[in-house]
Amino acid sequence: MSSRLFNLPAAVLFILFISSVTMSQGNFKKPEPINNETVNMMLGKWEAEPYEVFGSKRSESVNYYLDFGGQFLVCDIEGKEESGYTYKSKVILKIEKDGSFTGWSFDDWGNVGTYTGTASGNKVIANGKRDNSTDVREFTINGNTMTSNISVTMKWSDGQDKTINQVVTLNKK
Repeated sequence: MSSRLFNLPAAVLFILFISSVTMSQGNFKKPEPINNETVNMMLGKWEAEPYEVFGSKRSESVNYYLDFGGQFLVCDIEGKEESGYTYKSKVILKIEKDGSFTGWSFDDWGNVGTYTGTASGNKVIANGKRDNSTDVREFTINGNTMTSNISVTMKWSDGQDKTINQVVTLNKK
């Protein structure tokens, strides 16, 4: 029995070695980077025109880029309110060839969300879900201007759902 246990680690190492040699010899190739017309229009840095949330002016910088060999669209958001409050979030999307996507969002409040949607023509439609809210976001890109229509429904402390609709205009830097 002990000789069989001794050979098991050796067999695992051998399989790992063979699979790494096989991959390094070109038998497997990484997929091509995302090639989606809509995603290409979004790439780059954008600055939101100031907008109001709960009576406070807010500004945001947004950076869209491809990462992990161009397989994922990543969106980094940094925002600030006139009160000095700051926030950060990150969205990572896996775009399929047909323009559909799945993804995740993370923020400095510890929230994690999921997204599904489509990217086609000059529009992106994203449906999001977090523990305490759902949202629908429709982005329309026209040259160096992107308009984001946002509808967020969240559960308030009194247990009631409240929907907030917001339009944010971003300009490409």
